[in-house]
Amino acid sequence: MSKAKHKKEKTQEEEEKQQVQQEAAEKEEKKEAEPEAKASPEEKLAQSEEKIRELEDRLLRLAAEYDNYRKRTAREFEYLCQNANENLILKLLDALDNFERALDAAKSSNDYESFRKGVELIYTHLKELLEKEGLKEIEAVCKPFDPNYHEAVTQCESDQHEEGIVADEVCKGYMLNEKLLRPSKVVVSKGKPKQEDEEDAGGDD
Repeated sequence: MSKAKHKKEKTQEEEEKQQVQQEAAEKEEKKEAEPEAKASPEEKLAQSEEKIRELEDRLLRLAAEYDNYRKRTAREFEYLCQNANENLILKLLDALDNFERALDAAKSSNDYESFRKGVELIYTHLKELLEKEGLKEIEAVCKPFDPNYHEAVTQCESDQHEEGIVADEVCKGYMLNEKLLRPSKVVVSKGKPKQEDEEDAGGDD
């Protein structure tokens, strides 16, 4: 037998083998598809109910995971709020200690001037500490009244300030970085007393 003939027969065998495998695969696919195509209404209902149960279980798991996440983030947020000012409070403790020392010293001494100077140093230290944290005083006296930063508690006549100018400050206002922390409580000038205005008008004539 020649090599060419042997090779040809071998090729035919391989082709026949591939054809048999292909036909077997097609039969298997057809066999797998037949039960689904011939499934009864009861079987289809059972399959649908099974899918619904799976989806319900999945939804319950997702809901539980979300609830755990929500509780965890709420605890973390509460912790952050409770401890957000920890560093600032630690710094304020120094000022508190200094106040206690000054009060203890005042009990055993009648030197008012030394006590005053001590309190003044504590005040300066406390003010500088808060300024480093972003606290800033709002300028008020001799400035035009600004409702964004000033709160008028009353008005007064003034020889020194024109109408609408802040004549006095009752309580200081503060900014924390760029945010209004507390407005300045101020007294707003109504201008010169009316009698003086009339005299000035008469003098001009």
